[in-house]
Amino acid sequence: MMPLFSRAAFAPQPLARRLALRFEAAPLAEALAAVPEAAWQRHAGPFHDGAWEAVALWAPRGDPREQTSRGGAFAATPLLARLPAVQHVLEALPAERNRVRLMRLRPGGRILRHSDPLHTIDPRLVRLHVPLATNPDVHFRVNDRRVIMREGETWHVDVRFPHEVENRGDTVRVHLVIDLVRDTALDAMLAGADTIGTGWLAGYFLRHSLPAPVRRAFRVGN
Repeated sequence: MMPLFSRAAFAPQPLARRLALRFEAAPLAEALAAVPEAAWQRHAGPFHDGAWEAVALWAPRGDPREQTSRGGAFAATPLLARLPAVQHVLEALPAERNRVRLMRLRPGGRILRHSDPLHTIDPRLVRLHVPLATNPDVHFRVNDRRVIMREGETWHVDVRFPHEVENRGDTVRVHLVIDLVRDTALDAMLAGADTIGTGWLAGYFLRHSLPAPVRRAFRVGN
């Protein structure tokens, strides 16, 4: 059970932060083009309409089909060695890596409103997004605040807040999504980032402090 009285529950938290770190869009687009279509698999989670897909790049046992954060030591999947631009992004970031994935949302697709209980993996996790491909008609909302992310930018999105995505454009949206275990170097990078809105996480901590049978009985989910 998650403790209710976490410091994060009693102070406003950034919804999303744009880091100073930025990468050239062209090499990232070339890396995306090098990903075989067969590598994409439907996202295993329930919060989408079938148009959300993933490719594992850093996963337990280096297994390219693994979509969870458990099941063995983390290692590169075979595809990562073929994507030097992605390796460059990872090498530029401090902290220990957890999962690293490419996440694709096809045109017309929706990621339904939900929040991610990162504490069940590691309460120190920070999730970063680096867009590889996007379009002006992607609507990414965090706690009902639209966040516009452009190719090559680096964003921290606090996915403990309710968030949802709709790709209203006619091209794919692909993000490199990197889970890191925060340390002092990463904290310093986040402290210097531009914050896009704040919110309160008391509801998140309250929900996840309830026993699982209670959450299921009252349909208190993510």
